[in-house]
Amino acid sequence: MPHTDDHTDWEQIIRDMIARSSESAPTEPGVYRMPCGNCYVDFFRTSDGTESWLVPGDERSYTRDTVAIDRHGDHPWERMYTLGHAAAEIRRRATADDTPVEVLVEQLAAIAAVEDAAEAEEIARIARERPADSPDVPLADVARKFGIDLDEL
Repeated sequence: MPHTDDHTDWEQIIRDMIARSSESAPTEPGVYRMPCGNCYVDFFRTSDGTESWLVPGDERSYTRDTVAIDRHGDHPWERMYTLGHAAAEIRRRATADDTPVEVLVEQLAAIAAVEDAAEAEEIARIARERPADSPDVPLADVARKFGIDLDEL
């Protein structure tokens, strides 16, 4: 097989891979958890209609194809909510339950506080189980990093 056919075959394979990966990428602007399950991307359209894909912590702007190829994994794309969506949902719930927005926000804050406390307790449990003779960072420093006072436990 001549060299140009090999080159053309690989080129087509790569184009097919890009097409398959791009098919599952979001089409509605928003903030998404990416298929790797760990990264996020902010997809929006500029005033001239050009798609822009920004990855937090990365200075570059990506395209649909480069995001689809560079950022892949086994998880489906997951749309995250913006603060605007959250505000609209809070208003909707308050109206549906005939509850003042302030009361609903206080209830949601209380739920978040309970979840934060449970997470802090889990972190503290893990920190307590860490071997005392470990040559790594001192336990108190790890706990302090997570805002936990070991003396209070």
